[in-house]
Amino acid sequence: MSETAAGELAHQSWDEALRQQEDGSASGAVRPYALAAVLRTASGWAREGQRSALNPELCSWIDTNGPVALEDAATPESHPGSLGARAFGGLPDRSQAVLWHETVERDDSALTAKLAGAGSGELPALTGRARRGLHNSYVQIHQNGMRDDCRRFHRMVLAYADERSSDVGAELAPHLESCARCSQAVTDLVSVQDDCGALLARALLPWGGPEYAARRIREDAGQELFLPGAGVPPAPGAAATGSTATGDRRPEGPTAEPVVSEPPVSEALATKLWATRSPASGRPRPGVPDAAGASARMTRRRRTDLFVRCTAAAALCGVAAVVVLGFAGDDPPKGKPQSKESGPPVQPSSSPSTAPSPSSTSASATASPSKKPDPSSKPSRERPPSPPADGSAVEWLFDQVGGGITPDTSGNNKDGTLFGATPASRVTGGALRFDGGQFVASKGPLVDTSSSFSVSARVKLNDTDRSQTVVSQDGPESSGFLLQYDAEESQWEMRIPEGPSDDVDADADEAVSDVEVEAGEWTHLTGVYDEAAGKVRLYVDGRPGESVDHEEDFASPGNFVVGRGLGDNEFFRGVDGTIDDVRAFGKAVSPAEAGSLAERS
Repeated sequence: MSETAAGELAHQSWDEALRQQEDGSASGAVRPYALAAVLRTASGWAREGQRSALNPELCSWIDTNGPVALEDAATPESHPGSLGARAFGGLPDRSQAVLWHETVERDDSALTAKLAGAGSGELPALTGRARRGLHNSYVQIHQNGMRDDCRRFHRMVLAYADERSSDVGAELAPHLESCARCSQAVTDLVSVQDDCGALLARALLPWGGPEYAARRIREDAGQELFLPGAGVPPAPGAAATGSTATGDRRPEGPTAEPVVSEPPVSEALATKLWATRSPASGRPRPGVPDAAGASARMTRRRRTDLFVRCTAAAALCGVAAVVVLGFAGDDPPKGKPQSKESGPPVQPSSSPSTAPSPSSTSASATASPSKKPDPSSKPSRERPPSPPADGSAVEWLFDQVGGGITPDTSGNNKDGTLFGATPASRVTGGALRFDGGQFVASKGPLVDTSSSFSVSARVKLNDTDRSQTVVSQDGPESSGFLLQYDAEESQWEMRIPEGPSDDVDADADEAVSDVEVEAGEWTHLTGVYDEAAGKVRLYVDGRPGESVDHEEDFASPGNFVVGRGLGDNEFFRGVDGTIDDVRAFGKAVSPAEAGSLAERS
C-alpha cells in the first residue's frame, strides 16, 4: 500500500486529535483518543469508498460491528455496554492520565508524573488512588444497572473479586454461570488490580486493544517513544530497511540493545502501534517535529503539557495509520517526500504553568474561576484556618479539590476520594455539587462510633421529595450513623441505630429538628453522640434541636462518607444538592462550639 495514503490518514487523524484537545471535547488521557482517532478516520474512509486502502481485518471488523461503533471510540458514551469504559470515563482527568500511562503504555515514571503535574515520588500514591477510583466507579455503575435478581449477590461479587472471601464461591457460582454481566464484573474488578492495562485497552480501543496492551508489556517502549528519526521496525516477515545491514533495529545511543523480533500478533492495530518512530529515511512523521526542531523549541519555551502529550499522540497517529492501511514497512521512493511533511503546528500555551496539568480542560477548571458565578454557589469568603472546636479528626472544606481528591486540612492526612460515574463538581466559593449518584469517602473509619463523636456539614438540597444522607460512616451492613434529611417527616435527623443491623427500618435513636426544611436554602447541621450522657443531639444552624437517649454502642468499621448512606448492603439516599465544610470530631462538641461552627462556616 502507498505511504502517501498512510501519511494522509495520519494527518487527518492528527488534526482530529489536536482539535479535541483544543476545544475540550477530549480530556484526561490523550493517548486513547489519538489511537481511536485513527480508527474513526479509517471508518470514514470505509464509508467513502476507500476500503481498498484499509487493512482487510479492520474492514471485516467494521462490517461486523458497523462504522457507528467507531464514531466516538475511547469515550464512555461510545461504550454503553462496557462498564470498564464508563468507569474510566468517570475518573478525573489526572487519574485517567496516570492509569493509562502507567498500566497501558508502561511509560517511564518521570514522564507519567510530569503528565500528571506531579513529582516522581508522588506517582505511587496517585496510581493507588486512581486504581481505587476506577474500582469504586466500576462498582457503582455495576450496582446502578443491576437487575433485581442480581442485587442480593452484589456484596458476594465484590468479596469474590477482591478475594476477601473464598467461601462465597459455591453460592455465587450458579449466578455467575447464568449472569454474563456479573461474571464480567468479577473479571473486570480482578483486572483492575492484576491487569489494569489490558482491561483499559480492551474497554477503550474497540479494535486491537488487547494486542496493543500485550505488545506494550513485551516491549521496552518507554525509552523508544520519543526518538524521532530512529526508524520503524519491519513487519513480521518483511525485510528490514535502513542503515543496519543485518535487519536488526537498534535504538540510538552508545548502550542500546538490539531489538528482538517478535512473533506476529495477527495484523491487529497493536502490531506496530507501540512504535512511534519515523521511517528509515529520517523524515519526520506527519505532525511530529523533527529532533532538531523540537530541541530548538525546547530551548525557547517551557514544554507545556499539551505539547508533550499531543506530540506523542501525533506520532501514534502516524504509526497507527500504517497498521490500519495494512502497510508493511516499505520505504518511500527515493527523492519522493511523504504526503505531509509536517502536521498542524502545536501552539504553546500563552502563559505556561509551573506544573503541567493532565489536560487543558482540567487546568482551566481549577486554575481560573468562571466569569459568571454559579447561582447555586455560596459567596466566596475567607475561611478560618481551623475549626472553632478543638480536636477535629477531619476537615473537608472542598476548597482545593483536585485529581479526584479533597485534602484534609485538619493536619491528620485523612484525604477524601471522589466517587461516581462522574465525580461531584466543585462550585465557585468552594463546595461540591452532588447529583444523587456521587459521594466522597475516606479509606476506613474516621470516627469511633462506639464512643463520643460529632459531625458537621453545610448543605443545600435541590429538592425535598426524597430522603438524603449528608454524612455517614459505613458499618458491616448499614451505616453506623446518618446525618440526614427524612422526607417522610420533612425534618433533619441525627440517626444512630440501636445495633449493627442490616435492616434499613431497624430501630434507631433519632434526634430531629423542629425547623421547616426548604429546597435551595443553605443549612448548617451538627450531629453529636455524647457517650457520657448517653445522648444523641442535633443542632440546626447552631440552634439545639431534639436530644434523645442512646444506650447501645457499636463500632462502624467502614468508610466515612459524604453524600450517601448504606442500608441492606446497598448505597442509598444520595444527596441531590450541594455540601460544604464537612468536619468530624472524636468528642461531643458543646452547644457553644456547635453554634460557633455554624456562625463561622
